[in-house]
Amino acid sequence: MKRKSLGTELIESIEEALRKPSTVKTVRSGFDVKKVRKQLKMTQKVFADTFGFGLETVRKWEQGINSPDRSVVSYLLCIQKAPKVISELLLPELKKQG
Repeated sequence: MKRKSLGTELIESIEEALRKPSTVKTVRSGFDVKKVRKQLKMTQKVFADTFGFGLETVRKWEQGINSPDRSVVSYLLCIQKAPKVISELLLPELKKQG
């Protein structure tokens, strides 16, 4: 049996989490998405495209309209700690999804 790449597993896990209806209220995380994006010297569009977010989603997080849920905050923490590793893992997967 061929083992899935870490990038594939990560994307599948995120997609699964997004498909499941939420039974828990979203709690404002207080996570500063804009700070992370600025540290990476990325525009909102580049950040969204690089890490698989919708541009409008990133904008709403930064404007305080919405907040990332806990699972997304975990992903954002990974991006903050190892952005190059995450983007290298995701790039082939994001290209496949077009």
